[in-house]
Amino acid sequence: MYKTDTIVACATPPGRGGVAIVRLSGPEARDIGQRLFKPGQPGPLKAWGLRHGHALDPGRQESIDEALAVLMPAPHSYTGEDTVEIHCHGSPLVVERIVAAAVSIGARVAERGEFSRRAVFNGRMDLLQAEAVLDLINAPVEAGARQAWGQLQGALSQRLGLIRGSLVAELAEVEANVDFSDEELPEENSSLRLERLETATTDLQALLDGFAASRRSREGLRTVFCGRPNVGKSSLINALLGQGRMIVSDEPGTTRDAVEETVDLGGQAFVLTDTAGVRETLSKAEGLAVAAARQRVLEADIAVVVVDGSLPLDGQDRQLLAALGPGGGSIGAAKPAVLVVVNKIDLPDGLSGDEHNYLNLLDFSLISTSALDAGGCHNLAQALPLLARERGPEEGQQIGISRLRHREAIARACDRLRATISLVTHGGGAELVAIELRASVDELASITEPLDNEEVLDRIFGEFCIGK
Repeated sequence: MYKTDTIVACATPPGRGGVAIVRLSGPEARDIGQRLFKPGQPGPLKAWGLRHGHALDPGRQESIDEALAVLMPAPHSYTGEDTVEIHCHGSPLVVERIVAAAVSIGARVAERGEFSRRAVFNGRMDLLQAEAVLDLINAPVEAGARQAWGQLQGALSQRLGLIRGSLVAELAEVEANVDFSDEELPEENSSLRLERLETATTDLQALLDGFAASRRSREGLRTVFCGRPNVGKSSLINALLGQGRMIVSDEPGTTRDAVEETVDLGGQAFVLTDTAGVRETLSKAEGLAVAAARQRVLEADIAVVVVDGSLPLDGQDRQLLAALGPGGGSIGAAKPAVLVVVNKIDLPDGLSGDEHNYLNLLDFSLISTSALDAGGCHNLAQALPLLARERGPEEGQQIGISRLRHREAIARACDRLRATISLVTHGGGAELVAIELRASVDELASITEPLDNEEVLDRIFGEFCIGK
């Protein structure tokens, strides 16, 4: 699972730019780096200091590019191995020639995430921190970046480590009584053991309960715009995005496939989804799109219900609003937060006094907008972050789990802990208690250290770029 050869790859994004970095790591990195780089002044590569010179093609004995090079010796480099970086001009051709030259003298092109994978195997970080590297790179907005940085600094690893450490202590005591049952050992205190097990279960359940909030910080809040055709859903999203990403047309049924775009509003990411207008239709294709739109509303964090303020409410408006309300069983138990947007206020008011009262009496946030007015979406841009904060800002700011892999492992650990508590409560044998407790400890260990599971590692690091 851990290869000890020397790897090479471009560590900067592909394409043209001012600077590119070619990274070498492994036992021969120092030697290969010396052969690839000719310093302007005689002498070896300098540890932790950039040297100026030229990148070389040893086979052709010619210079490839003017460059800088730095040596980062083991064990204090990113990977924990000897690492050399060559900083060259950001030309894809130059990068390709330097990488090819490194391969010609003994290096191998790195696999996806292989630098970070080696960092895990060499103890420079655990798997949680490696995943945080990817989350930090991909963070769409500040909230997600802050969460990833906290995880990269080890906050989540420490929190899980404390829980696992308490369970390991309990397991050691239980197994001591199993292995040395004939010896005179201190009498077990089942009440104290139950208290400790229940505390650990409560702490793990808190992580599970905070999963949704942590995921929203990392990925953004799923914000689905819904309503009748031609009420202005696409126009409102375009106004928030500041670009014409969504197709806008006077013809009903224009939007069929849901289109998603991410926008930063107040430091929070919102994944805006434009859906097909909800209406009765004879078109099979449009009918499928409407059904998919309703399903997306069900799964959303925030449902933005857009109504046309220049026309009276119709049955589709009222049906959708009722479904999202307290008694709307068709949407399900876990309902999204709802924001009602009365759009087209630049046109004469088409809502009756009773209809205005009906909207005001709903237990939803309510704003008015005009997608045609340059400043008409200001209310919408302010209302969405406010609604996000009302969903639990404290929870979202805590260090928590945001990946399904973590949630599933912790859920299994909780199940085994509850089985352990049941055994202790009803006087189950110490051997059975040890089995369940050991399983819970192993589940928690798999989150940070599944180093014996190649399939899990391949899945995790397969999401990385080649140079990371």
